[in-house]
Amino acid sequence: MKDYRAYLLDQDGHIFSAHGFDAVDDEEALQKATRLVDGHDVEIWQLARKVGQIKAAID
Repeated sequence: MKDYRAYLLDQDGHIFSAHGFDAVDDEEALQKATRLVDGHDVEIWQLARKVGQIKAAID
């Protein structure tokens, strides 16, 4: 298991919340992070490496 962090971003792209979690690999980390998308973009990091970003759906 690897340590990951998901950062929730406000409308200006600033971090307003962070969640740490474990995942086997990047794919699982991205899947887990999709649960945190609730009107805000989410960046996923593994240590100093950016794994990806999930954009919030625009209504």
